[in-house]
Amino acid sequence: MTIRIAVSRALLGAVAVLALAGTAQASNIQYFVNITQGAASITGSITTDGTLGDIGAANLLDWNLSLNDGTSSFTLTHGNSAVYAYSAFVASSHDLSFNYSSNHIALIQNPTVGSGHNYWCMDGSSAYCSGSAVSSNNWRLDGARISNGPYTGLHAIASVPEPTTYAMLGAGLGLLAFAARRKQQS
Repeated sequence: MTIRIAVSRALLGAVAVLALAGTAQASNIQYFVNITQGAASITGSITTDGTLGDIGAANLLDWNLSLNDGTSSFTLTHGNSAVYAYSAFVASSHDLSFNYSSNHIALIQNPTVGSGHNYWCMDGSSAYCSGSAVSSNNWRLDGARISNGPYTGLHAIASVPEPTTYAMLGAGLGLLAFAARRKQQS
């Protein structure tokens, strides 16, 4: 009986260590975007490599953003646009934030950065997007520019829980139920 309990505890400890080791590796995080200004909007998602803290363009793996000016729309994707973001975002497991109080810029533009075509630009105080030293959130579609602002501080984009999080929760609850059932049978 005591050997069985010791083996069970060792097995449970090994499973706990493996579970903690598995969470140490970063996995991709997807954030959903939903911004409106009157009839205009930006909706879609941004996927990062899972790095937390200050991130830039190299950490953005994929994006699918639908720009709408109220009459027409255009979708920015990883395949048809480029991104410029030097440590402009702060990523956590819950949200992706842009600090409008900084002098940073984040620009996703079709077909290339600086082309002047369809884009979404978040601008601290550099005046790159808006043309004036006002922190703003701008997007351009077919020549029309929509601008939100001025902003200060951090503004966040919410993340989506990973399916593996639910799988781990389910596995943990299953182990607890199994242990409780074994205890009842004893």
